[in-house]
Amino acid sequence: MHCTNCALSLEKHLLRVGANAPCVDFATGRTSFTLDQPEKLQEIVKSISGLGYSVTSESGAALPQSRYDSLHLKTLIAALLTTPLLVAMFFEHSIFHNPWLQWVLATPVFIIGVLHFGASGVRSIRAGVANMDVLITLGVVAGYLASVLTLVFNLPKELIFFEATSSIVMFVLIGHLLEERAVRKTTTAIESLAALQPRSAKRLSALDSPTATTISALEIQVGDLLQVNSGDTIPTDAVIVQGTLSCNEMMLTGESLPVEKAQADKVVGGSIALDGSAVVRASAVGDDTVLASIVRLVQEAQQRKPSIQRIGDAVSAVFVPAVIIISITVLAAGLLFFDLTIAQAIVRALAIAVVACPCAMGLATPTAIMVALGRAATSGILIRGGDTLERLALVDHIAFDKTGTLTTGQLTLGKLSTYEGATETFAQGVIVALQRNSSHPIAKALAKAFATSSSALAFDSVVETKGFGISGRGSDGSTYICGGARVKEQHQILCPDDLVLLKDGKLIASLSFSDSVRPEALSVIEALRKLSISSTIISGDTAVKTEAVAKELQITNAYGEQLPAQKLSRVQALQATSPIAYVGDGINDAPTLAEASVGISLSSASDVAMHSAQVILSGNTLNNLPAAVKLARITVRTIKQNLFWAFLYNIVAIPLAAFGYIAPLTGALLMTFSDVVIVANSLRIKLTKL
Repeated sequence: MHCTNCALSLEKHLLRVGANAPCVDFATGRTSFTLDQPEKLQEIVKSISGLGYSVTSESGAALPQSRYDSLHLKTLIAALLTTPLLVAMFFEHSIFHNPWLQWVLATPVFIIGVLHFGASGVRSIRAGVANMDVLITLGVVAGYLASVLTLVFNLPKELIFFEATSSIVMFVLIGHLLEERAVRKTTTAIESLAALQPRSAKRLSALDSPTATTISALEIQVGDLLQVNSGDTIPTDAVIVQGTLSCNEMMLTGESLPVEKAQADKVVGGSIALDGSAVVRASAVGDDTVLASIVRLVQEAQQRKPSIQRIGDAVSAVFVPAVIIISITVLAAGLLFFDLTIAQAIVRALAIAVVACPCAMGLATPTAIMVALGRAATSGILIRGGDTLERLALVDHIAFDKTGTLTTGQLTLGKLSTYEGATETFAQGVIVALQRNSSHPIAKALAKAFATSSSALAFDSVVETKGFGISGRGSDGSTYICGGARVKEQHQILCPDDLVLLKDGKLIASLSFSDSVRPEALSVIEALRKLSISSTIISGDTAVKTEAVAKELQITNAYGEQLPAQKLSRVQALQATSPIAYVGDGINDAPTLAEASVGISLSSASDVAMHSAQVILSGNTLNNLPAAVKLARITVRTIKQNLFWAFLYNIVAIPLAAFGYIAPLTGALLMTFSDVVIVANSLRIKLTKL
């Protein structure tokens, strides 16, 4: 594909042959769609091949280097043959003024141009959306044929355009080369993430094995024992079974500070062992690793277009036919009404065809989105789609869950009290048996605190009621319920502690706990305030504890004791006036995360919460939240700048060419310049401080 209109034409073709929701990413070549009849897949792949494109599987999804090398060679040949013609324009007497010699030099360049641009143009017309190469081909063919006919039939020399047609081919090829290099840079963040996966690993046959066998990373199986030494890149997601490591997990969290890992700790494939030595047991391989999921998430995100892109796509789809009509109209009007010579009219028509640039509008949004998503991924921010960036940029209010979000979720437990003759050991065992079925931070803290306790009962049915508690029927036939304020209220239990354990409705144990505010929470709230973003806490915890955290973080609005349905209603009420984001981490936050304009979750959150969120902050920290908002705003601003430039350029350049102020040669330079400006402006996102 040579331009974004190629991607649009392929999307239109896929719709015509029965694909649903096709999305073609010009920069990466990735194409996705769904099918109601999967058996049609091979037929559709064949139809894509019929347009002149080669189709490769997911495993070979990288852009072929051969395409880039071929473009290099074509550009070099065109430059060598065209440069003498250009240089001769500055000298009155030169052998290169001979039109027959010009024909000899221009013909190979013309053939290269027709094969390169013409093939692409024909593919786009067959697919239903004419691309920029159609305009280039028409201009070059018209100029070359006019020159040949003039030479053969000895017509006035003013119709000889050999140097102009060759120059157009050369400069547009140079533009394609620059654009190809620049667009490749927009995907380097994703490629660098994928490149973090090491190619080899050192496998041990047993824990006490004295030697390790070097194997390909593709050969690693779950359960394999792998040796990791200082300086190694950890080959896959694993758990340390022996030794210690100091790891750089910047690729995952965006933080450069090393993380200390000991026995039983998880390590992430692609992170670097800065110091230490350990034997690790592979826990995930291939597409199931954290790194693979990050790359996959970002690639999928690139294919979700923001609504602002529809403007560029809509204009690009009708742009080429409109320019052709304008060129023909200018040619006819110049001859019929403005007394232009045939040469002057042809020059103006050629200039319009060459100076027009539909690619600028097509590139305006996707290049900025790709750079932004790559920048986010390498900064520890995972964003599901360009449309998410667009919505996040509009957010002026963020609502937070409390436990595990604004607080650490690492609870400090008080004394366990027992009643009705229950022993402490029995109560601990029942609590662990129930709470290990939940991913809520409180449940995790309880399971960890009482990890050594085991229940004397077996539970065959455990049910968690969001915002209420968790219950199960034990092997002794009794029903046990573990929960907080609402359990106490429903069963009329008078107890000052935070958590109660009931057996058949009677209190048999209780305990209290405290949760500390995240160390970064206050600075994050202050940073959001500087971005004109206000904050609210919506928590299922008690009103007293919720208000205490709000006071510590200087947040005015706080709502405690909110059930999931009430959280949802609160967010809907806030969202009625303006777009808001919601930050949460638990199962009970999933409906609210999905309802908010933008759902934001921490990487330590429950799977349900992360699947419901559109933004995931890696490293179990809120530090990157202000950066995510800044990045979204910068990206949308960049897209608007790109679209403004693309529209302004075409609105100004086409009339100037129509009135003879821009020659075809100048038009080719300006068209190339327009594309490069768009891509260069998008690349600035990489350098912007967040």
